[in-house]
Amino acid sequence: MITSFFKTSKPIHYIIFLVVLICVFAYQRIIVVDYEVNISNILKELGSLSILLASFFTLIFIVTKNNLTYNNSYAALYFCLFIGLIPSCLETNSILVSNFFILLSLRRIVSLKTNSNIKKKVLDASMWICLAAVFEPWAILFLGSLFVAMLLYSVAQIKNSIISLCGVLTVGILLTCYQLLTEDTFPNLKEYLPTTRLDTFAFINTILEIAPLLFLTIVLLGIGSFIAKGFLKNRLKKPNFLVLVLVIFIGITIAFLSLSQGVSYFLFALAPSTIVLANFSETTKYRWLSELVIGVLLFTALLQVGLNIPFPTIQTKELHLYLPHK
Repeated sequence: MITSFFKTSKPIHYIIFLVVLICVFAYQRIIVVDYEVNISNILKELGSLSILLASFFTLIFIVTKNNLTYNNSYAALYFCLFIGLIPSCLETNSILVSNFFILLSLRRIVSLKTNSNIKKKVLDASMWICLAAVFEPWAILFLGSLFVAMLLYSVAQIKNSIISLCGVLTVGILLTCYQLLTEDTFPNLKEYLPTTRLDTFAFINTILEIAPLLFLTIVLLGIGSFIAKGFLKNRLKKPNFLVLVLVIFIGITIAFLSLSQGVSYFLFALAPSTIVLANFSETTKYRWLSELVIGVLLFTALLQVGLNIPFPTIQTKELHLYLPHK
């Protein structure tokens, strides 16, 4: 029933999606957090909401412009469901901004398949990724998706690789100029290097939460469906599929490297995952399975957001050995 309603793309669908995203954002940023109402905070929250909505419409543009799905609303639906499933991914402004830049880079990367304006697209993609890394250093790993995409789309020429490096240098030069103008000092490179803090107990507790486990399980289901349907044998769809899977893998890797800080970094993997799941819903022969996946996501998201019921986690406890005093 749900899949039947969203199997087309109509304005009413996007009105629903916008309302859902605004509600989830308000829930996570205003209701959950002890929010102090003043003009400054309101403007900041409106700016963050604008970035979220811009990311949503960028995803829709990528899907429709590159024909990554049929004419339906499944990708947008899964995006809203995943945001509802892991609303804490909206907590950090730097992750929101960085993810938006990664989507802009993905837009250019996927469009490499047209073999037109390759140099411009490679330069744009590398610059967007580096801008994302300014806000979240681990985002620099997405440069790997650009180089792999150049190989898959048969545009991996030496001059294109040099152009991508020029994009990196351009962002570095602009950042240096900005730092010199505003603070009269050169950037501290240590501030822009990826770091991770491995906390074993926090890592285990976080990964055993229901939301991340459900997300990973459903994404694996979508990827498995792609493989089972022979997408790897389809010369037209294979490059897009491999690029999306690589971007998902990088996003999940970043999330795992940062799990001690919570699940916010899963945002990097949400958008490409929605495209994979959209293809699953529109091509599966087992309609009941698609309904089940969407139903489970919707039910879990409602528990997470609407009812504010905490999910059970398997808690780990440190073992202390007490020796008797003699």
